[in-house]
Amino acid sequence: MKVFQEITKWEVPTPNHTYFCDDSKSKMYAYIRVGTTEVFTFKKPIRIDIRGRKFVEVPNSWGFAVEDRPEGRTWEVKGSRGDVYTVSELNGNLTCSCSGFKFRGKCKHLELAK
Repeated sequence: MKVFQEITKWEVPTPNHTYFCDDSKSKMYAYIRVGTTEVFTFKKPIRIDIRGRKFVEVPNSWGFAVEDRPEGRTWEVKGSRGDVYTVSELNGNLTCSCSGFKFRGKCKHLELAK
């Protein structure tokens, strides 16, 4: 899990919050409203649409952590540009935290895992 501060410049005044998401920013576990320090959590992760939005990764100075880990097995795979992605297997199905898997449903990291 990573912490992302939104830095999108909106055409109309819109607050940019801080989000606790998975590595690919596709699932949000919690957020902090702008101007506050209280972490609002969700019972289950929710999907977040990042299209047209900009974020910067910030340190997790709130100490928030997701306690439940996915069933099955997970491991890290290093990408060609040095980024590290999480590959998961559950009931024979492989998933990856990279953006390629998010948009295409497949990626080269899964090929490395086979």
